[in-house]
Amino acid sequence: MAKSINKLPEPSLEHLQRLTDDTGLFQHARYTIPYREEGYCTDDNARAVIVAAKYYARYHDQQALQLLDRYLAFVLHAQNSDGSVKNLMNFDRTWRKEEPGNDALGRVLRALGTVLANPPSPAYLPIIKEYFENSAVHVEKQSPRGTAYSILGMSEYLKQFPQAGNLEGWMEIAADNLAAQYENNNSPSWQWFDSALTYDNAVLPHALFVAGSILDGKFLEIAEKTSEFLLANIFNGRHFSFIGCEGWYKHGGIRAKFDQQPIEAASIVLMLGAAYDATRNKKYLTLQRKAFQWFLGENDLHIPLYDSKTKGCSDGLLSDGVNPNQGAESTLSFLLSLLTIIENIAGPTAKTKKSR
Repeated sequence: MAKSINKLPEPSLEHLQRLTDDTGLFQHARYTIPYREEGYCTDDNARAVIVAAKYYARYHDQQALQLLDRYLAFVLHAQNSDGSVKNLMNFDRTWRKEEPGNDALGRVLRALGTVLANPPSPAYLPIIKEYFENSAVHVEKQSPRGTAYSILGMSEYLKQFPQAGNLEGWMEIAADNLAAQYENNNSPSWQWFDSALTYDNAVLPHALFVAGSILDGKFLEIAEKTSEFLLANIFNGRHFSFIGCEGWYKHGGIRAKFDQQPIEAASIVLMLGAAYDATRNKKYLTLQRKAFQWFLGENDLHIPLYDSKTKGCSDGLLSDGVNPNQGAESTLSFLLSLLTIIENIAGPTAKTKKSR
């Protein structure tokens, strides 16, 4: 069983297990009950792969390993023969024929890369490597966030297979695409990748901090400029106040204060960790802990989103309280943030021997 550390909540898979059946992880919940009508999505099962892999690597918990295998099976099943990825599945296990544009392929690469970097056993490597490389050929076609997730996945792949020069080349193309996105949209008063701050913002500078540490320092310069711009718009000196999804924040417009989403907190926690790794500036670790505290009540309403009884996380901070539903994305965001903070305090888990 996981133990609490430095007064942090004890990491628990209880609510994640509640939202999981023999197919995979349900997208949504009504309060704490899985909402079957909305089915499953590859996005959330890919996130769940990351959480289960990190949990197992630290605690060697058999429940985590069982969940990891279930989420991995879903993610691998989502891949088409050409390496592209389906995202939305109905409760009856049929894939939706028409679905909106998404970043599922990038999330899949990020998830598979996480397992490759530190697999539960070497037996996982051949199949995960095969599926990873089958999807990696599509990296250039991704949206900016899909590109960023892909960069993070490729960086993890290279931890296990450091001699994979072709993958490093794809990573550089992806990072160049993000850099071009920044160059085409920034101005002295708007240091960002497009004309609005919207969803999962911090993954963009996060990816460039990682790319800059592996490839070229030019990416670090953009990462620092954009991360400082983002922080200036979401940290008021006392606590984090994330861009709300009810209108977002368009350049020249009014910043939406609510609804604030847990994924923004998780994204910032991870970005700040990468910023520290790239710069060794300890201010990023201080801010990282502040960002995590958003889940525990250091937010605009001073209300916790994490539910210590259910071990789940509310779906958002609203103008009049918290969203009572505790769906997959929110709970995964909390768990990934918590596991990241614990890793910073306790140190990284042991890695398996690299393949050549």
